Amino acid sequence: MIAHRLWLSQAISGLPWFRSGHNWRKQWPQNRLLGQGQVKRPSIGDVARQAGVSTATVSRAINAPETVTEKTRRKVQEAVDALHYVQSETARNFKKQRANTVLVVANDIGNIYYSEIFRGVQRRAEASSYSTIIANPSPGGTQDLILSNLRNAKVDGVIILSGHEIADHDLSLLQQLYSGTPPIVAMSEERGYMRVPHILIDNERAGYIAGRHLIEMGHTRIGHAYGPHRTPVRRARANGLRRALTEAGVAINDTWFFEGGFSAIGGRASAQSFLSLKDRPTAVFCANDEAAMGFISQLHRYGISVPGDLSVMGFDDIVLADTYVPGLSTVHQPKEEMGRHAMNLVLDIIEARTKSDLPIIELPVHLVPRESVTRIT
Repeated sequence: MIAHRLWLSQAISGLPWFRSGHNWRKQWPQNRLLGQGQVKRPSIGDVARQAGVSTATVSRAINAPETVTEKTRRKVQEAVDALHYVQSETARNFKKQRANTVLVVANDIGNIYYSEIFRGVQRRAEASSYSTIIANPSPGGTQDLILSNLRNAKVDGVIILSGHEIADHDLSLLQQLYSGTPPIVAMSEERGYMRVPHILIDNERAGYIAGRHLIEMGHTRIGHAYGPHRTPVRRARANGLRRALTEAGVAINDTWFFEGGFSAIGGRASAQSFLSLKDRPTAVFCANDEAAMGFISQLHRYGISVPGDLSVMGFDDIVLADTYVPGLSTVHQPKEEMGRHAMNLVLDIIEARTKSDLPIIELPVHLVPRESVTRIT
């Protein structure tokens, strides 16, 4: 936030009437004055509220007026005039020239899941003569990283691969910052979780699909290794599984729902919880494929065979799932396609080809049955 305030003060001090000692109090509405020598520059959000439209609509009315109606253009112009709104230096630079570069933000680009999404981003970017910059921000550093690149007009757009890992204050800033140009697109775990354009799947339906498969394979004693704490995906996938069990009349045993995570380490921790039970389930649905692999490897150390003694199911269908022994039953998430759609969305916003105020794309998932789940009678 300090970097954001510094940028704002620099932008204000750079205005001609501010530098020349011009009597800016006469030109600035009185309700913008905060105190002696202090001024709150009207934002695109202020214009949107004054005009009764969204910030994305304001951006289109200013940058691509042909994409909105005459009535909307007039309302926005009246609000701009009333508030003495001045477009930010970043937005002006964006209109003048493009870097043909997109910033891709991922907290762990080495993660197989993120690398597969990035492949889709990169291939689509290359097809449109765009290059990509990959950045791994430090915890809580997403805000400064993105602002720095946008402020210096180094990139034409931003794609955030790990939307659920953005710190709350960073997420709040991005929601305030987004106005359509330059575009910010994120991978999200829940519709509406981020008020920026996002790509997602229906995680609750995915959990339901996993539960239905285990039930159809004859399992009635079904457990679950949760995803990370405080993430929408944790709740959604578990809820989907619970709904499948309830609809089938299968009893839910909460002692079979273990803490876990999205890593092999989290999977091994879940396996230890499983091993501590005297009364065990016959099948476990893990938060993702990496966790499932960690879960299985830990069981093997204690002489428990998958699927001979226990059926295990993952989620994501990463490239290793098919070659893993045993082949991992999972729910396929279209990772490369997600990346391609994210880049498409960035390009559509840049070229003003989308008329939606907040574009959201939901992609389908499907079951991939393999050897790690066996039928029981």
